[in-house]
Amino acid sequence: MFTGLSLDQAPPFEAPLKFFLTAVLFAMGASVLLILNDPLAIHTPQTIALVHLFTLGFMVMVIFGALQQMLPVVAGAVIPKPLLVANTTYTLLVFGIICFFFGFYLYNTFLLFLSSLFLLLGLGFFTVICLYQLFKVKNRSIIVQGMTLSLLFFIGGFLLGIDLAISHATGNLSQYHQLFANYHYTFVLGGFVFLLIVSITFQVVPMFWVTKAFHTKMQYFIIYGMAASLLFFQNPIILFTLALIFSFYTIYIITSRKRKLKDISVNYYITSMVFLALGSVYGIVLGFAPLPMEPLVVILGVGFVMSIISGMLYKIIPFLTWFHLSSRGVFDIPTMRDMIKIKHMQKQYYLHIVGIIFLFFGSIVPETDLLKLGGVFLFFSNSYLFLNLYAASRVYFKTS
Repeated sequence: MFTGLSLDQAPPFEAPLKFFLTAVLFAMGASVLLILNDPLAIHTPQTIALVHLFTLGFMVMVIFGALQQMLPVVAGAVIPKPLLVANTTYTLLVFGIICFFFGFYLYNTFLLFLSSLFLLLGLGFFTVICLYQLFKVKNRSIIVQGMTLSLLFFIGGFLLGIDLAISHATGNLSQYHQLFANYHYTFVLGGFVFLLIVSITFQVVPMFWVTKAFHTKMQYFIIYGMAASLLFFQNPIILFTLALIFSFYTIYIITSRKRKLKDISVNYYITSMVFLALGSVYGIVLGFAPLPMEPLVVILGVGFVMSIISGMLYKIIPFLTWFHLSSRGVFDIPTMRDMIKIKHMQKQYYLHIVGIIFLFFGSIVPETDLLKLGGVFLFFSNSYLFLNLYAASRVYFKTS
C-alpha cells in the first residue's frame, strides 16, 4: 500500500494539521459572505475579497499543509525544521489572508499594502524552501517533476497577484492590469492547483484505494501538455481538453478497482472528476459561444476543487493520526476507517452536493435567492467537515 513512500521522514502531526483545520474555517467564512453579498458583481472589491478567502484561505492553506506532508513522504524532499517552517508560514499566511480580505472588503490602502507584505513573505518563504528541496531530489520521478512545475507556476502567479494588489492600493491600474490578472488566474489555478492535484492523484489514488497505477506515458502527457499549453498557447480549448482526458482516465482507474469498499472519500474523488469533466466541456463550448462565466466558476471552484480537497482531507487526517500514533508504539487505536463515522461523512457529502446544485442554478438565474441558499448549504457542509476532521485529529491528542 505504501510503496514508494518514505514514512520515516514525515513531519510532526501538528505541522500540517493547523493548515487543514484553519482552511475549513476560512471556507465557512467565505460561505457566510456568499449569503450576505452579491458575488455576481464580479468586479467589485467585495467579490475579490470573497474569491480570495476561498482561493487563498481554503485552497492554498490546504495545499501548503499537504505539501509539508507530501514532499518528504512522497518526493523525498525533506523540509528542514518542519515545525518552525510550518509555524512561520502559517502565521504569515493567516495575517496576510485576513489583511487581504479586509483590505479589499473595506478597500483600505494600508491593509492592502500590509497584506502584500505578509503574503509575499509567507508564500515566498515556503515556496522557495519547497523548490530548493525538490531540486535536491536525486530520483526525479514524474510526480516530483509535476510538483516542481506546479510550484514554479505558483511563484509566477502569486507575484502577479502581489503586483495586482499593490496596483489597487496605489490606484495605479496600468493598461496591462487585465492581462496580468488573466495570467494570475491561469498560472495559479491551471498551473499550480491543477498540476499539483494531477501529480498527487497519480500517487495517492493507487495507494489509498488500491487501484492499478496510472500509465507513465499518460502522466507525462497530462503534466507536460498542461505546462506547455499554459506557457506557450494560453488556449482554453487545449487546456480544457487535457483536463477532460485526465478526468475520464481518473474515473476509469478508480471505478475499475477490484476492492470496492464503501468509502465516502472515493465518492468525493469521483464527484470532483465528474465536475472537472462537466467544467471542461463547458470551457470548451465557451471557446465557441458567449456563455456566462459564473457557472464555470461554480463547477470548477466548488464542484471540482472543493470536492477533491474534502475527499483528500478525509483520507489524510485519519492516515496521519494512525501513522503518528503507531510510529510512537501505540497500537490500541481505531482504524483509519473508524476515526470518522461514515454516517457523518455521508451527511456532510450530501450537504456539499446540494450546496453545489443551488450555487450552480443561482449562477444561471442571478435574480433569485438560489445563490444565497447555496451559501447556506455550503456553510453547514463546511461546518460538518470541520467537526469530522476535528474528531479524527482529537483521537491523536487524546491517545498521545
